[in-house]
Amino acid sequence: MSKVRIGIVGTGGIARNRHIPSFQANPDVDLVAASDPVAASLAEVGNQFGIAGRYSDYEEMFAKEQLDGVVICTPNKFHAPAAISALNKGINVLCEKPMALDPVEGRAMIAAAKANHKILTVGFHYRHRTPVKAAKQIIDSGELGHVYMVRVNALRRRGIPSWGSFVHKHIQGGGAMIDFGVHTLDTALYLLGNPKPIEVSATLSQHLGTKPNVNPWGQWNYQEFTVEDQVAAFVRFENGASMLLECSWALNVPESKETISLSGTEAGLDVFPLKVNKAQHGMLTHWVPDWMEKENEEPGIGQAADFVNAIKNGGTPNVLAEQALQVTDIVDAIYRSAAAGHAITL
Repeated sequence: MSKVRIGIVGTGGIARNRHIPSFQANPDVDLVAASDPVAASLAEVGNQFGIAGRYSDYEEMFAKEQLDGVVICTPNKFHAPAAISALNKGINVLCEKPMALDPVEGRAMIAAAKANHKILTVGFHYRHRTPVKAAKQIIDSGELGHVYMVRVNALRRRGIPSWGSFVHKHIQGGGAMIDFGVHTLDTALYLLGNPKPIEVSATLSQHLGTKPNVNPWGQWNYQEFTVEDQVAAFVRFENGASMLLECSWALNVPESKETISLSGTEAGLDVFPLKVNKAQHGMLTHWVPDWMEKENEEPGIGQAADFVNAIKNGGTPNVLAEQALQVTDIVDAIYRSAAAGHAITL
């Protein structure tokens, strides 16, 4: 294979700001086409990035462009239909997070990938960040011992998306958790080695999103806000580990922050910023790296390279579809637990 032919489904912000620039920066890629039913968006993106193939219907793009891979950048509701269609036409798929609206859709996507012997991976780009890659090396070395507790925060003091369809549950499937919290959830699961979750207990709220409020990202459509602005959850795993997770789009806390902290029998580790915590020599100590590889300002570069390498060289993508499904299983259980008022067994 010479250059990998890539197409884009959906020309909104995530395509413009991450995927298209990242793939066009890759010397092994020809980004040949894009599709979007909104003609103005398609024309704007096509002109801005010099994309020749432009289609209002992704089915037509799949049929005509002889694509090796496609990137699904649509609202969540359309992830599964577009991905399954591409896979059934023999096209490898990188789907934006979350994988799907629910586990049923996610399993159908995996079935299509397996039936057609094609790659299905999901855009959890935090795995390509330098601190996460370093943390994975440390944990896999055994330095922490058995990791039995992880605390995850993805908190915005105010950061409700004011564009697109983010506040509509019937299109996105949820709010802060499915949009924002999935990144840190996936990262924590990846660092833990993706143990099997067995129970989830959660609560959620809509206290701040349903009325006008301060928001540096602009005024959102609070009259149609049908998703959660905050989630708190507790997850138990088959290997005895536990996870405390909280995420928000809007919460009255001192500052926005993203943290992942793991505690093991021999040491602990904080990811952002990277720090290892120990008790040794009769003292409480910690160490931080004196030097690390400079973090790429756009982790989409590594994500695109990973997908292209898997297509071109027959490799395994960093994010396995089964791991992405685990995230969807937990998010679905979080929503079901909050609605039911009790823990959900998986």
